[in-house]
Amino acid sequence: MSISCGCKGSYDSSKHATLFLVILLFSTRACCDDHPHASKRISCLESERSALLAIKSDLYNSDHWLSSWSGYDCCNWSGVACDNTTSHVIRLDVHYPLDPYVSYPEKNLQGNHITGEILLSLGNFIHLKYLDLSHNRITGEIPLSMGNLTSLIHLDVSSNEFYGCIPDVLGNLINLEELVLSDNNISCQIPGNIGKLHNLRYFNASMNYLMGQIPMSLGDLCNLEDLDLSENNIGGELTNLLDGLSKCPQGSKLQSFVVSHNNFTGSISTGLGQLTQLQDLYVSSNSLQGNMTDAHFSQLTNLWGLDISYNSLNLILLDDWLPPFHAYKIDMSYCHLGTRFPSWIRTQTTLQELSLSGVGLYGNIPSWFSDFIFNNSQLHLDISSNFLNGQLPSSLSTYMDLSNNSFEGTIPLNYRNPEAVQILLLSNNQINGCLPAFFCNFNILMVLHLSNNYLSGEVPNCNGSYPISLNFLHMNNNNLSGPFPSALRNSDELVSLDLGGNKFFGEIPNWVGRSFPLLKFLRLSSNSFDHAIPASIGNLTSLQVLDLSFNNLIGSIPSSISNFSSMVVKQNYTDLLYARSDHQAICESYANQLYRCEAVVNSFKDNIIITAKGLTNEYTNALSAVASIDLSNNNISGEIPKEITKLHGLDFLNLSNNHLIGRIPENLGAMKELESLDLSMNYLMGEIPVELSALSFLGSLNLSHNNLSGRIPTGGQLSTFNDSIYVGNEGLCGVPLPECPGDEANHSPYQAEDDDKLERVLDYAIIVIGFIVGFWTYLGVIFIKKTARITLFRMVDDMYDWMYVHLSLTFTKLKLKWQEKSLST
Repeated sequence: MSISCGCKGSYDSSKHATLFLVILLFSTRACCDDHPHASKRISCLESERSALLAIKSDLYNSDHWLSSWSGYDCCNWSGVACDNTTSHVIRLDVHYPLDPYVSYPEKNLQGNHITGEILLSLGNFIHLKYLDLSHNRITGEIPLSMGNLTSLIHLDVSSNEFYGCIPDVLGNLINLEELVLSDNNISCQIPGNIGKLHNLRYFNASMNYLMGQIPMSLGDLCNLEDLDLSENNIGGELTNLLDGLSKCPQGSKLQSFVVSHNNFTGSISTGLGQLTQLQDLYVSSNSLQGNMTDAHFSQLTNLWGLDISYNSLNLILLDDWLPPFHAYKIDMSYCHLGTRFPSWIRTQTTLQELSLSGVGLYGNIPSWFSDFIFNNSQLHLDISSNFLNGQLPSSLSTYMDLSNNSFEGTIPLNYRNPEAVQILLLSNNQINGCLPAFFCNFNILMVLHLSNNYLSGEVPNCNGSYPISLNFLHMNNNNLSGPFPSALRNSDELVSLDLGGNKFFGEIPNWVGRSFPLLKFLRLSSNSFDHAIPASIGNLTSLQVLDLSFNNLIGSIPSSISNFSSMVVKQNYTDLLYARSDHQAICESYANQLYRCEAVVNSFKDNIIITAKGLTNEYTNALSAVASIDLSNNNISGEIPKEITKLHGLDFLNLSNNHLIGRIPENLGAMKELESLDLSMNYLMGEIPVELSALSFLGSLNLSHNNLSGRIPTGGQLSTFNDSIYVGNEGLCGVPLPECPGDEANHSPYQAEDDDKLERVLDYAIIVIGFIVGFWTYLGVIFIKKTARITLFRMVDDMYDWMYVHLSLTFTKLKLKWQEKSLST
């Protein structure tokens, strides 16, 4: 029994001892893990961790984006990845935004971009395979230390502020497959060492200031799939590059070739036709010349996008040519084609964009083209500025620009697919007849330009269906008549409305001020509108251009014009004039191609005609920043409302040839942006406000043929005008007109007295200066030796003689003047 008990106790003791050892082991492990210098769980190397922290300290505003860069396990830091075996950092991604799905407390995310210069320590990551620093504001030159990153496969430093040259040492990155340098300030020539990167598949250096020529060595990059050098200043020819790529032993892999917006010259080599993998060819906006034939496209069976526009290329393509490709986009604008409408377009059944503007096309549009458009209703079509004539096509597409041709006849009475069109430009043709009733069915039409044609009759009245999506409507310079078009009453998204140069009559309806809350440009000039300008026009708070000139308007200028808030402050330049912030509703027909719909919408730039400074100009690029009011050549009466002076952002103001009375508002000088002011041919009275001289931008002023009186203010821009701007105001005087009565009598005595005072002051000054010089010279002579003293005294004698003669003449002159003055009194 005792043995048995003893064995059991020994077993329990060993069990307890084992349990104790296990607990002790785990406790020790936990303590070690909690120790700040514990290293067993750290997966990154200390040297690389220190290098990362050095980079962070050199990058301004990095505390926010790189807030996770703390602690000892750098492999778990945001944007950092390590090799599972060696623990070396192989991936560094700190592009902006680091995480687009994370909400940050700062409202201005733009201020959170990384800024600063990259430290040389970046070159310590010799095992790095992926480096992305894009979309930040990193400045400085691309560091030479990047040449040490020989394991790098992907390098992206796009959308920063790097400057200087592309360093030659990038040619050391022999494993590099993707090199993205776009959207920086990099200059100089592309180094020839880039040609050593035989594994390079993607090279993008667009939107920089690169110059010089493309090195021949780039023609050796047979694995290159995507090359984008667009928007630089690179010159020279493309021949060596294209010929080099066409001679690759296994054939070039180039799929995208983009060199648009550069200074390339010479012709395009036929070696282009050997790039069998090519999908995108974009060489627009250069100075390329010479012929392009079917040989240039002979083996381009995969070509998807073709843009050779804005060059001096001469396209020699037979009418029966069968392209080996089926393109999505073809843009040959402002090259030379010089044929009838090409029938080879009929083969491009997948075409979504066709631009043949200014290529010299002539003749009629073939009948098959209407079917082609109908089957490609999302086609972006631009055949403007040619010599095409005959009837318009009977089908519509999303974007159609047929302007600046010689199309004639009437607008088709019933388009086959009016629901497809969003932008329709038919201006500057010879189209006649009435506007068809289906105008009311253009439910998603945003832009309609019919200006400079021979359209007549009234705009149709719409019942039940209205062109509710219109943003821009130009019907100017036709023969349209009738009252203000009521069909527009529901077009509450109008931004620009131009009905000028027609025969519209009647009153401007009150609902105009309520129906167009987004209207920026309203031009109704050269019609026969009458009655008074409605006070509700002041509700058009977004209005920047108001032109009601050359009508029969009566009444006074409504004081509500002070509500034009877009004229109160100077507007900034912008390319976006559209009212809609969300294009989803009008792009539903594109299904999953919303991005393309918005691209079509934003590709259009509106224009408006403005007469100012005696000139009539068409504003396009600067349209968003201009502000103008033109009420000239009407029968408007009453005084100029003082509220008009609140429009501090107004550039042009023309109220000429009316029946305005009263005074020119004194606060007109507060309109600091005013460049042109025309108040001529009215009945204005009183003096010209002195405040006009404070208008520093005023380049054109006309106050002629009024009843103004008094002295013309001087100074500022007023001193630059001649007398023609004041003609017909009998009461005006002063420069540049004859002097005001009494000016000479009031001016001469004071002027003579001032002259006398000046002469006396000068004489006294000479006497005092002479005394001081003589006194100190005398004292100095005491310490000079005899010969010098004799010379000095002789000089003093000569000076005395000169001063005596001068003072005698001066006193004699003064004496004569005093005698003349006493005799006159």
